[in-house]
Parts: sequence; C-alpha cells; structure tokens
Amino acid sequence: MCYHRATKSTYQRWADAVGSPSYTWTNLLPYFIKSSHLTPPNWAKRNTPNATFSYDPTVFCSSPAAASCGPLQVSYANWVDPTNTWFSVALAAIGLAKNTIGFNSGVLSGAAYTTETITPDAIRSSSESSYLAKALQQTTLKVYNRTQASKILFSGTKATGVSVTTGTLTYALSARKEVILSAGVFHSPQLLLLSGIGPQATLNSLSIPVIANLPGVGQNLQDPIFFSVQNGVQSPSLASELADPARQATILQQYTTTQSGPFSSAGGYIAFEKLPASSRTSLSPRTASLLATLPADVPEVEYLAGSFAGTGAGVTTIGDLSAVVLNPFSRGSVTISSASIADKPVVDMGWLSDPADADVALAAFKRLRQAWNATALGAVKVGPEVRPGAAVQSDADILSFIRANAIQIWHASATNAMGKSAAAGAVVDWRAKVFGVDRLRVVDASVLPFAMPGHPQATIYALAEKIADCILSGA
Repeated sequence: MCYHRATKSTYQRWADAVGSPSYTWTNLLPYFIKSSHLTPPNWAKRNTPNATFSYDPTVFCSSPAAASCGPLQVSYANWVDPTNTWFSVALAAIGLAKNTIGFNSGVLSGAAYTTETITPDAIRSSSESSYLAKALQQTTLKVYNRTQASKILFSGTKATGVSVTTGTLTYALSARKEVILSAGVFHSPQLLLLSGIGPQATLNSLSIPVIANLPGVGQNLQDPIFFSVQNGVQSPSLASELADPARQATILQQYTTTQSGPFSSAGGYIAFEKLPASSRTSLSPRTASLLATLPADVPEVEYLAGSFAGTGAGVTTIGDLSAVVLNPFSRGSVTISSASIADKPVVDMGWLSDPADADVALAAFKRLRQAWNATALGAVKVGPEVRPGAAVQSDADILSFIRANAIQIWHASATNAMGKSAAAGAVVDWRAKVFGVDRLRVVDASVLPFAMPGHPQATIYALAEKIADCILSGA
C-alpha cells in the first residue's frame, strides 16, 4: 500500500530510453495528479508528537470535492507504530535525516513516514475499489469473472481478440479496436509467448506459430530483494498490541467507531540513500563503475522499519530493520515450457547473480547494524541480536545469510521492456504498442524499461493514465 514516486532523473532516464519526452517528470506529473486524491494526515488520530512531519501538497490533487480528483485515495495512517519512532531516531543517527517534503515530489532522499493507498476512513484503496468500481458504475465495461485468457488471436499480424475459457466453455472475445494485455510481470510475457510473440527459438521448440520474433519477451526481469536485521526491543508496537488478547476488543472498537488505533495502521517509516563514502570503500571497482551509471538523484538502498510480537522477559517486540537493493544489475527471465496456459510460466528470478548486487547488499547490511548500534536505541534495545545473530560477522558469513534469507519485495518489472526498437531488446514502444504486430498493447509493470527506485505502484497508475490518453487520442 506504500505510495510514492520515483526521482526526477529516473523519469528522464525513462524518456531517454524510449525516445519520448512524455516520460519526463514534468510530463508525467499531471498523470500522477490525475490518478489520485490526497487526504492530509489526521493529526488528532495519529496523536504522536514525535512523529509529525511536513510534505509537499502541490504535487497532489487534494480538492474537497472528491469528484475533481482521481479515484485512487492516498493518505497517511491514523496510528503510528511506537517502535518506528525509535527507528526514525536510529536512522537519523547514521545520516538519514527526516525528509521535509515527502517522497512524491521527485526526490528520494532521507527518511519519512509514507503516504499509503488508503481512504480517510482507513480502508484500503485498490485498483478494484477505485478505478474498477467507478468504471462499472459509469461505463458499459463488462467483466468476465472466473475466466482464463489462453492466447491472443491474430489475423496475420493484427490482433483481433482473445481466446478465453469460463468453466468448460472456450470461446473468443473479439476486439473492435485493439487488445490491451495487463496480466502482470510474469503472465503478460507468458501470454505473449503462447500467442506466438517472443524469441523464435522458444516458439519453434514448442511448435507455436511465430507471429512476431521478439527476443526481448520475458527477458530483462529485474526484481529488488530485501533482508533484515532483528533485535528485541521493549517498546510497544503494532504487533505487540494486536498480540495482546486483553487489548483486542478495544482495538477493534477504536477502528470500527473512529477509524483509529492499531487496525488503522498502514505502511510506516522508510528511508533512501546513496551509500556513504565510508561504505563505498568495500565496493569493487566494477560495482562502483556500475553504480556511477545511475542518475545522481537515484538512491541505491532503501530501509524499511517494522516489528513483530516479541517473546521472553522484557521483550515486547522484535524490531525489524530491512534493506532493499533498489537497482539490481542481476537479470532474470520468464519463459514457457509448453503451449498451454495450464502450465505455469517458468521463472528465473536471477537474484544476486550479478556480483555488484552482492556488494551493495553487503554494504547495506552493515548499515543496518550501524543503525541498530546507534546510542539512541540503547534505551529500548533488549538482549543480543536476534537475527542473524552475533555469530554472523565475516563478509562471507553475511553474504551467505543474505543469499539464504533475502526475499522479494514484490516489485518485479521489465519483462516486456519499453524501448526504441525490438532489435535492442524492447517489446513495446513508448505508446505501449507491441513491436511487430498491430492493435496490441501491454500496460502493466512488465513494460517498465528498468526497476523503479522504491515502490512502483504510483508510477504504474500514472503510466496507465498516460496510455489511456494515448488510446483516446488515437496514438
């Protein structure tokens, strides 16, 4: 539910990669604004003096008349996890000061409480509850429930519809104008491949007729990963509050009557940085060179604060500080093993396959320990490190821990990358039109040309609004 935008130079990089100035920060900002409706924080409900902040309201639509803003509701949690207030102090102690404008103005630096996709009544705002609900009310959109698309249909190289199955009935949905594919990072390339669009060798090996030889389909998978360092703390937290049976009735009443309390909590406190000079000394020359290719305002690491219910004497909470490798140089892939949609796509995440990602991960892990060792946390930290524990000290042991315990942050992208030409590995052009065929677009995270720094959902909503404009204008 975390909502924020990438950096200004990220969008310039996107514009350069696809050959269209329409993807610069200035030109995308109207779509960010068009898609969302900001409700300011409810300070009375948050009621946490040491968790106040400022932000830039000019980059949002926040009219009291909701109809004049976008359908996606964006706001702040009505309850602040007390443990996060301690983490904010610890992150500041290692150089991650509070960001004073928030993370929606094209700057990702420092630390801040996040905007979330939630309504003022502390209910999640999703693409279904915002866009789809609105479309069902206001248009003739028809949704085919429990219906599986199996392939895109073509007449020559012109997309004419989609073959689908509902229960035991297989039939075709015909397109009067064009087909828009939005099945996600793993299933959009799968459906393209099943439809005859992708690397010719793969299609030939499965006896799938080739509609368009596009080597980039399913390639270029980029997936940021994250890992944690945990310690016991004696501060209350969302987890400890919810784990206390004596508190559960009160917490539920708070939420149902005033939309406040722990059940109204969403998201939390995050931070971004380029690794400081003290951390860069351990990077290999190759890693340093690769990082230098990123724009100056693109952060290399994100830090997230969280908590779990604690156990044992004096430990009410297990505090969790995590680090995310934001710009993976490792590449994975998505392919298919048969010509049937019934067989799952074959996914190789490629995590840490490039040594540069391991270098950044190691440096970020050490930053997590620096934050945990900040003097400010001494007032609440209890006992020895819980995870991975004091025995994990050498670089080799830390990397082994990361390789065994890193997990995805569910921000995979770029498996149908947008670009200037199919010859360069791109799958769609700047209008999201698939190269080599007519009347077919892909509109989802798979068309991002590279991983966005941080959480991508705000960018995906803006992309969808932008491509909708392309469709309406006939581009």
